[in-house]
Amino acid sequence: MPATLAPAVTAPLNLAVAQSLPLDDDLPPAAGPDGLLSGSRKAAGMVGRDLTDRMKLAWNPTTENILVTGQLLHLEGNDRDVDLSWRYNSINDDRPTLSEGTSESAVTVGADNSVTYTAPDGGTYKFVPKTGGGWTTPPGLNATVTQLTSTAAAIRFNDTGNANWYENVGGVYRLAYTGDRHSLVADRNAFAYDTDGRLETITMANGRQVLFEYDDADNTGQPSTITDQALNRVITIDYDSNGRMQDLTDATGAHTGFDYSSGLLDEITDGRGNTTELSYDANDKAAEIRYTSNTNDPTVHTLDAVDATTATLTDTDNRVTTFKFNASRQITSITDPLGHVTNKTHNGHDDQLTNVNALNQTTTSTFNPNNTLANILSPIGGTGPGKQIAFTYPAATAGEAWLEFHPTSSTDSEGNVTSYTYDTVFGRPYQTITPGGTGGSGTLTNRYQGDAAATTCGALRGQLCKTIDGKGNTTSITYDAAHNPVTITRPAPLGVITNTFDAAGRIATSKDGKGQTATYVYDENDRLLQTRFGATCLPATCVTYAYDDNGNLTTRVDGSGTTTHVYDEQNRPTSKAIGGVTTSLSYDHNSNITSFTDPTGTVDYRYDDADRLTALAEPGGSCPATLVFPNSTGCTGFTYDNSDRRIGTQYPNGVKNATEFDPAGRIKTITATNTSAAVLAKRAYTYTTHPTTLREGSLRKSMTTDTGAVTTYTYDAVQRLKTAVTGTVTESWTYDLNGNRLTSAKTGATTVNYAYNAADQLCWTSTGTGTCAAPPAGASTYTFDANGNQTKAGTTTSTWNTFDQLASHTNSSTTSFTYAGQGNTERLTSGTMSFLNGSLGITRQSNASGTVSFIRDPEGNLISMRNVAGASFYYTTDALGSTILLTDGTQAKAATYLYDSWGNTTTQTGTMATVNPWRFAGGYKDDVTGYTKFGARYYGPGNGRFTQPDPSWQEANRYAYASCNPINSVDPSGLDDTILEDIGCGVTAFGTGLGGIALLFAAFGGLPGLVLAGTVYVIGLAGMLLGCGTQMGAPWGWAI
Repeated sequence: MPATLAPAVTAPLNLAVAQSLPLDDDLPPAAGPDGLLSGSRKAAGMVGRDLTDRMKLAWNPTTENILVTGQLLHLEGNDRDVDLSWRYNSINDDRPTLSEGTSESAVTVGADNSVTYTAPDGGTYKFVPKTGGGWTTPPGLNATVTQLTSTAAAIRFNDTGNANWYENVGGVYRLAYTGDRHSLVADRNAFAYDTDGRLETITMANGRQVLFEYDDADNTGQPSTITDQALNRVITIDYDSNGRMQDLTDATGAHTGFDYSSGLLDEITDGRGNTTELSYDANDKAAEIRYTSNTNDPTVHTLDAVDATTATLTDTDNRVTTFKFNASRQITSITDPLGHVTNKTHNGHDDQLTNVNALNQTTTSTFNPNNTLANILSPIGGTGPGKQIAFTYPAATAGEAWLEFHPTSSTDSEGNVTSYTYDTVFGRPYQTITPGGTGGSGTLTNRYQGDAAATTCGALRGQLCKTIDGKGNTTSITYDAAHNPVTITRPAPLGVITNTFDAAGRIATSKDGKGQTATYVYDENDRLLQTRFGATCLPATCVTYAYDDNGNLTTRVDGSGTTTHVYDEQNRPTSKAIGGVTTSLSYDHNSNITSFTDPTGTVDYRYDDADRLTALAEPGGSCPATLVFPNSTGCTGFTYDNSDRRIGTQYPNGVKNATEFDPAGRIKTITATNTSAAVLAKRAYTYTTHPTTLREGSLRKSMTTDTGAVTTYTYDAVQRLKTAVTGTVTESWTYDLNGNRLTSAKTGATTVNYAYNAADQLCWTSTGTGTCAAPPAGASTYTFDANGNQTKAGTTTSTWNTFDQLASHTNSSTTSFTYAGQGNTERLTSGTMSFLNGSLGITRQSNASGTVSFIRDPEGNLISMRNVAGASFYYTTDALGSTILLTDGTQAKAATYLYDSWGNTTTQTGTMATVNPWRFAGGYKDDVTGYTKFGARYYGPGNGRFTQPDPSWQEANRYAYASCNPINSVDPSGLDDTILEDIGCGVTAFGTGLGGIALLFAAFGGLPGLVLAGTVYVIGLAGMLLGCGTQMGAPWGWAI
């Protein structure tokens, strides 16, 4: 019996259906030294793109290898998912046919007891025996061989603790089980083979089974059909006379075709009939990739190995990017078409040690001997050491060796320490103790089925049963017989969520806290087709979706009508029709947006050879080859530093916005000047330092305006805003253990107190004291519905529809709102005001007074506003994206704004101040409600809180704005706060998200997607822990 293993963040095991050797051959050896480096290597600078929603292509400049991967089926598991996928790897797969099971998933054992593992993408990793026992960890793979006998082998992936168990049959160690390192055999996914050694079935731990049949006479060693018995969905594979895969029909009936030349894959045809051509040199190395080769204007990448350590990529327009690498096939430098060089170094495990940008600024990472990240150090921004985040780890123990790969603490540049402990049975996150202990955010605790406390909830061993927040409030989960989470009981007064699941483990229905039941319908590739409340699909309570054969969303039908999306041959969106209005986009060969058209007209964009936006022509305008300012042609110009950060924006009126960064990449100043160099607006920033080490911090210490007004900030141990001092006026805030604001004090004013229930909902605000049950006299009280939507705030009331969209707001009068889709993001009307949600977000708003238009760059950033008379006004924003200045055609100030720390407008001047709706942090200031709208939610700056809980469940406190740090963080989508100037990837997410139930569901085999308020959100562990602030939604300002 294989030894019980320890968990991993790699992708879940993909049983790859790969183009490789027939099953009657042994696992193919790596094709020389390049073959050992042929997968998706993190040190190789892989260059790639999506061909469809289920197929990707990448080029490795260090080996000239082409890697194509595609997904066939995703199988939901209780403890570990399985992906069935295919691959083509031009180095290893030099005789392309189909293989899986024995060949693809096996390991090979050498005469010296070395173990070679082939990853789903075809990359091979060799574990070499060490003197004294054990095996070395191969470069690029954080895994450990935990067992090797004459009959069995096992590999643990150290990031997640997932494990593969292998059985030796006829000298081939073929895959037998996958699961968590602690899973019992009965709880693992099992792989069974027929008498010829071909994979016959995969049986998931929840009983779901996939069958493989071998009926194609051209290749009886490869499966001709793959059947997911849970849904009776079938994948069909046809082979040519040489036994090579030539047509793959997925479960929806979409076809992918393959053609070959000289034994190599040379053409892929996607479901829409578009082709990608692959060409090779005389040594069978990649020479050219031709995207949409069936069109008159393909995108062509020419690949050239200049010498043994240099490769180039030449694009369609003859712009060259140069890659330098060492003998270990690790990128040492990348030179862009403008000659800007980024240098890199790596250790022997392919971990990046240094990154030196084109400004010669160095970010350094150090790693422990077991390849765990020890710290990240930013470039020095001033006189002290650079910003740093550091981690500590426990020593390896015989009983739980996996824990040595998971931190016990993290320390930020300010010296604040967050501690982590793990369950003694499973090694899963048990407690997170934030800086300041009970004076910070309290202790977040998780309990699992069968843990040391003998917790039980009907789950699979090790699944999450409950989370306990910093104030001791519990969220509990129970499971059905298939180990799906069927009830989520949240702190009162929130209602219980009740789910049912289909045979594939997908959520079939979800009854929310208000007692509304949503039904979900999917296609055969698990794409959402319909969300409805009720037995039939009625416009007000149902949304349906349709997709093309490449997985692009083509139509959405809801109460507002039909929204239609059109795509070009490279699957780039070219038009969006909503509410009878169409907006459109066009692209260059590098997929840069070259034009945007809406009823206002066409905005044209121009780029330099490094694909940086250099010029924007407003509707009716143009940009000459050499830009001149001011100009009468509606042309805006942009400049950048050598690290590709935008440092200058100059408008047609001559006003210039200049951004200065310090060497650590932090914004130092933002200045708007006219053509006489007179300052129109300015913001200058300083940053915190450690009090003893003087190490530079990541938090803003002060902000100075153009009038010389200085505001200084302090923070508590968990980076929540503590004080803001401007002149003789001091404001201060305190918080409870869950990050709810308890008090707000200001010089010369009476302190305001706040009270909350167990669900972190605001009960009242008052200068008096009391409890939720007994508010003080005169308190402003708040109420919420059973889904957590705010229904009363003092004297105002709100109603919410079935999809938890704000339907109406009543103060002295009632205003109604309408939306497209399932959330608040695409708002169509607010009273008599209507909005155009186009391809780049909101570009027009109209009412009886006329239409106001907004010109944006391709990223959605605001450039100008056109009022109802057609006059243009140009934006200056601060480091948070807050509008601080609008200038007119004569460079005069048309609007100025000042805000307090939480986004309340304290001063505004100018004729356009009330016309412009885009205010604090780029959000939409809603005059009707007084709220600022950030994508999916409405924010109340008076209390620093959203009016409804985070629908994606990514926030530790689902109501608090920007984790109570509005000076350094923004939440443009309303779904995930982002620190604008942070160090490293995912550090903040790890520190705050560990107590979040969504993270734990995703990490430990609970929900396949979280269903809340009628919307499905799928949250991945890797994205939560290792992401770089990626937001779920449009860039700020895109949606209101």
